Amino acid sequence: MKPPPYFKVTYHPKQSLLSSRWLRVGDSAEYRQALVNICKRLQKSKAMSWLVDFSRVAAPNMSDQSWTIELLGHSLPHTRLRKLALVLPDDLFLEVVVEKVSNSLLSMSDNQVQIAHFADSCAAQQWLVSSNDPDEGLFRSASQRIHPTS
Repeated sequence: MKPPPYFKVTYHPKQSLLSSRWLRVGDSAEYRQALVNICKRLQKSKAMSWLVDFSRVAAPNMSDQSWTIELLGHSLPHTRLRKLALVLPDDLFLEVVVEKVSNSLLSMSDNQVQIAHFADSCAAQQWLVSSNDPDEGLFRSASQRIHPTS
């Protein structure tokens, strides 16, 4: 029996937004294949914003973390990406891993990509489409976690 889909990618051309969502926890091979595919989509689509929903993901192991930094560090400069929004569950370990990867990507990209962390995908999407001005929000910290106001 084929396992259920583990990753979904949607491109919204009017918003120049690529949205990716983990549907279930996957193994290392699935994780890596999904990231390779998303990097190809980012290059092909010319998306300026990327929403990654990690709310159904376990933290990647150390090997996958290093691989992710290397893959994205080499792939993102060949895209038009300017904003990356990460939706995280309430998982301290995953937050630490995402912080490490975010900081590495920021230094590798000379801060050309803005990265922000969110508690829900609606707030993340609002931030991504709020402005395509690459200078907007340059002072946003990679470690900032934004919670919706109620």
